[in-house]
Amino acid sequence: MKLKKGNIARFGLGAMGFVYIIVGFLTAMAAFNWGGQKTGTKGAIGYLNSPYLGKFILVVLALGLFSYVFWRMYQTLFDSRKIGTDLNGLFVRAGYFTGALFYGSLGVVALKLLFGGGYKDQQKIIINLLNSEYGSVLSVILGLILGGKCIFEIYFIVSNQFKKNVQSSQMPPKAKNMLLKFGVIGHLARAVVFGIMGFLTLRSGLSYRNEELSTVTDAFKFLNYQFGALVLSLVAVGLLCYGLYMFVKARYLYIDM
Repeated sequence: MKLKKGNIARFGLGAMGFVYIIVGFLTAMAAFNWGGQKTGTKGAIGYLNSPYLGKFILVVLALGLFSYVFWRMYQTLFDSRKIGTDLNGLFVRAGYFTGALFYGSLGVVALKLLFGGGYKDQQKIIINLLNSEYGSVLSVILGLILGGKCIFEIYFIVSNQFKKNVQSSQMPPKAKNMLLKFGVIGHLARAVVFGIMGFLTLRSGLSYRNEELSTVTDAFKFLNYQFGALVLSLVAVGLLCYGLYMFVKARYLYIDM
């Protein structure tokens, strides 16, 4: 049974890596004016919905993302890593839970595209909620959650759990060093993106302007406008590294289930 659960987790990690490689590649190309587009994870899945790649990739990707959701929810509910219920443990498990919700929504997007829908329908629903009577409160809550994700990414880097989990895995030394480097760069890039999304969403809620939903694409545009194409390209490469980190992790890392 452990083997089956472990394979589900590895399949999910591989799907995540694939999505982030597409995001990093398209955004880096756009930053250097080589084509591409500044897009987030949902946009990357939309990019895959083309006649050239076919529906098969969407099916595999949806299954992979839901596999990742299963793994994170299992870790959250059953504490398979023995993190505990102290403040530190609850913070880490909350990070797993929000990650499961986020990537579960990406799986839903993939399924909707598979059956002829679009990911913009979800955005319209959220925008309508933000424009409701309690829109400002919801924006502030969403902004705080995104800010929490930013802090979690940084915490994951500086805590011993990140290095301990990698060092305890049975993998070649070169792969282990590669995983550590890709992981640090990738988590830093995600911290930047989540931090900017949280800032933009909080600003929208506190200024009572909820006409737009802050997305990964908005964060990329903010980076490009405020800091230029070089910084945007560095973050894009960071997300590309995160995708490679997920691939190495899926191949070698010990899955605690």
